[in-house]
Amino acid sequence: MATILVAGCSDLTEPVDTLLSTADLLILPLQAGAPDPGSASFWVNNAQRSTHRLIHADAVNNPYLEVTFPVGSLLSLNGVSLGSSDSVLVTVDSRSGQYGFNISPNGLAFRDDSAPTVRFFFAWYADASIADASDKYQTPSDYAEALDIWWETTVDLWRVAAGSRPDGTDIFAATVDAAGDYVLAAPR
Repeated sequence: MATILVAGCSDLTEPVDTLLSTADLLILPLQAGAPDPGSASFWVNNAQRSTHRLIHADAVNNPYLEVTFPVGSLLSLNGVSLGSSDSVLVTVDSRSGQYGFNISPNGLAFRDDSAPTVRFFFAWYADASIADASDKYQTPSDYAEALDIWWETTVDLWRVAAGSRPDGTDIFAATVDAAGDYVLAAPR
């Protein structure tokens, strides 16, 4: 088991409005041979709170990712407002070999005051040796302390997702700003 204790948050060193390219991020990889968490599609109803998980297909179904949609979180789809009882078919795809995901359909927007939240669980399959790819981090723990959830705001430009923070030992959480790509990473 690869345990990375996260005690800090890089929001203190990387301003929230900092934009970085993919090449400027060290995305937390999965260990070689880690079970693929795959993807899931499910209906989100604006009138109901719902929580969905992607799991590693291992002997105990260790969690990889959890996304929670509060009541009223769906704002619009392709510019068309969604009502209090509307539903949308949402798909969450894990990022192959890394801690990351895509949430779709494209054009899905969430309410600022009740946006979905996401939590990554990385105790079992994280490969923190990625820290060796940067002179910035002396140890895997230094790298882990710099982790944040990043959202791709436009092609190859990422910013820290709103509310990105540690949420327990080896768990990281953030608000889902909009449909698109998200990764658990630290600046290179």
